[in-house]
Amino acid sequence: MTFKNLCKFFLLGIFCFSNCIKAFGQVDSIQIFKNQIKDFKQQPNFTENSTQYVDLLNGLAYQLRYTAKDSINILAQKALEISGAIDYKEGELEALSNFSMFHLFKGEMEKAIDFGNKAIADIHLSEYAQTEMKVHNQLGQAYFSQQNYPLTYTHFLHALAIGERKKDDFYVFRMNMNLGTMFNLLEDFDEAHGYYASAKEAAQKLQDGSMIAMISSNLAYLYIQQDKFQEAKSLLQNSITYFKKHNDELWLAFSYGTYGQLLLKTGNYQMAKSNYTKALNSHNSVNDIKGKADVYFGLAKANFKLNDIDTSEDYAYKSLDLYKSFKLNTGLEKVYRLLYEINKQQGNIGKSLEYLEMTEKLANDISKEKNRRNLTMVNAKLNLEKEKEALKAKNTLELEQQRKYVRWSLIALAILSIIVLIILSINKREKLLNKQLESQAVALNENQKELTTINRNQDRLFSIIGHDLRGPIISLKELLKFYLEDPEGKVYFEKFAPQLKEELEQVQFTMDNLLHWGKAQMNGNQINPETVQVKPELDIILQLYKNELQKKSIKLITGIKEVHTAFVDWDHFNIIFRNLISNAIKFTPNNGEIKILTELIDDSLKIYVIDNGVGMSKDAIQNIFNDNEHFTTYGTNREKGTGLGLRLVREMVLANNGKIQVESTLDQGSIFSVELPMKKI
Repeated sequence: MTFKNLCKFFLLGIFCFSNCIKAFGQVDSIQIFKNQIKDFKQQPNFTENSTQYVDLLNGLAYQLRYTAKDSINILAQKALEISGAIDYKEGELEALSNFSMFHLFKGEMEKAIDFGNKAIADIHLSEYAQTEMKVHNQLGQAYFSQQNYPLTYTHFLHALAIGERKKDDFYVFRMNMNLGTMFNLLEDFDEAHGYYASAKEAAQKLQDGSMIAMISSNLAYLYIQQDKFQEAKSLLQNSITYFKKHNDELWLAFSYGTYGQLLLKTGNYQMAKSNYTKALNSHNSVNDIKGKADVYFGLAKANFKLNDIDTSEDYAYKSLDLYKSFKLNTGLEKVYRLLYEINKQQGNIGKSLEYLEMTEKLANDISKEKNRRNLTMVNAKLNLEKEKEALKAKNTLELEQQRKYVRWSLIALAILSIIVLIILSINKREKLLNKQLESQAVALNENQKELTTINRNQDRLFSIIGHDLRGPIISLKELLKFYLEDPEGKVYFEKFAPQLKEELEQVQFTMDNLLHWGKAQMNGNQINPETVQVKPELDIILQLYKNELQKKSIKLITGIKEVHTAFVDWDHFNIIFRNLISNAIKFTPNNGEIKILTELIDDSLKIYVIDNGVGMSKDAIQNIFNDNEHFTTYGTNREKGTGLGLRLVREMVLANNGKIQVESTLDQGSIFSVELPMKKI
């Protein structure tokens, strides 16, 4: 099976409720359309160039979406050609919608999006509500398969707004279910619950049992994630009863699997295993790859809890193969975590640690992706709210102006002079409104810049915490757990403890930089400058790095005069030179040389940190202070860094009315010079 097909089945599995609600009578509908086309052709005055014939072709194409997808393309092409010949706009737009649906069901998402956008680009689409809702719904599904959640959200909301405006309860249910499921899968459970509640209200209005059973199953899944087990259990029992009665294997598989998840969470492992087995039997008659992978994992987890390790391992590998086939990282992460537990219990320590490492890497990737996704969704919501407010304001303004124009026109029939005064008043108000709009545009632009800065700082913070702080802490946690729980743990602890100590010392240094950087971002680099005796302070800093210097056998040469002082914030002085000296040690090889020198220049003191280490290229020098780049690299002995230190150094030097310069040559070393005032400026 190709990756495109897997995407298609995954997509249809997620949004199957959007398309299968009316599918039970679909075979009858197909035959009805075929009979109507046959009867229409047998009429004496039959001609293809008629709107009725185009409507029949488009209707049959839509009904064939589950059974004969290739026929959709032929019927839609014919409907499009005839519509163009007779200038039938509704038929043309419906044909474009069917083309989009055809490619969506084939898994050809780019083509589905192209045809959908062609329909949206036509200004007449808003005149045909049903077609417009279909197009937006199909575009939402196509963008979801591409993981473009902001556009998915936008198109589903457009379809929902049209359904609400037209009081189409079926589409209101359909789009609320889509939106609820999207947010459920994105783990935004509060947002999902709101849309599911609206979908349930629409289903109850329509008194449709299948809709109510579907929403109940989805709500149960959501409640399980929120540990509301009693509510979930009641909903699932009702749904399972309904789907069994109506032989709906797709939803029965989903409901049994969800019930198995509930039983796993509540510790009833034998019953969980039984329900997952039922789900697997139902999956044999449907084509939901992702759902089957979830069921295999559930069986692996249940058997592990029942201490049937061999069976658990077998199901774990089956689920792993399926998750790999469509590259679902969240599925891979939980399988690798289970395989870590299985191998640990089997005594395969080396293999268990491999799986643990794979688990943590995926967890970091998932966390980063989730943070980026959340930011894009927040931006999408903000943009939609702005569009709504702008549209509301525009409509209100237009309505008010229309009312004024009517009143002014009536008054103009009686008094010409009043018309002149009103026109002058309108011009004055328009000028005032333009000024207000200009002012608001400036404010919005400033807010956007501030939001961009906040997002950039947040991304940088997430990156540092996720990679440079979280890793050593997790390693310490797992090593301590191994030490306490495993007989061989002490040996591994003693082996890795020195390396872990170095990583934790780097974590402490990184935390210091993060705290000072965060404080500077929030408080605007407030400083308290004073006269600092340079030599004693640098001697104290060098003493902190005595062990690192000895470990790498680095020769230290100092030329700092006792009388030299600088007028600088004391905390900033220490942070600046701790980072510069730490970097010099990091990038100087064993048996290298570092020089710390001072020089008077007019009313300033210039302090040099010179090493004969690896040096930097011109591009690297340009990037080390760049706020828009995350520049970091390993030291000569694989020492880690965050890329934050030199940015913090530059900010603090500038805040203290100083200057910083860098000279470097690859494989020859680097010279960092910091020029600070000697007295108050």
